[in-house]
Amino acid sequence: MINLDMQIKALIFSFIYGIFVALMINVNYKCLFNKNKIFKLIFNFIFILDISLLYFFLIQNINYGYLHIYFFIVFILGFFLSFNFFKQKIRKGSVKK
Repeated sequence: MINLDMQIKALIFSFIYGIFVALMINVNYKCLFNKNKIFKLIFNFIFILDISLLYFFLIQNINYGYLHIYFFIVFILGFFLSFNFFKQKIRKGSVKK
């Protein structure tokens, strides 16, 4: 059983990490939708591997690696709440006239 302090830290971290993942996806938008299929495949694999390993490594440091479904729910909530915000801010600056 995880104590309440660790759970709150993990929930806050999961929410902030969801925001971070949304930001990283929007920053790397051009690489994710590149026409070169080999580059896209390699980049997507490395990107997903790095993002997921970093999450699990940091969760292990926060609460000894206990994963609960509500950590993922809060992560997804943080991702979807910030994805459109970053999408509008970052991609608006990359539009060429």
